[in-house]
Amino acid sequence: MNHEIIIFTPILAVLIGFTAFTILKKRKRSAKSIYKLIDDLEKKYIY
Repeated sequence: MNHEIIIFTPILAVLIGFTAFTILKKRKRSAKSIYKLIDDLEKKYIY
């Protein structure tokens, strides 16, 4: 059980990171618009 978590966690993290990177690359967003998007999401869900 424990060794499966150790094996699959990094694979899952890389997969999520790669997917996010691909989506961001397709959209060709500027850094400013990405920061604005994150800020808007924080305001919507945290505050």
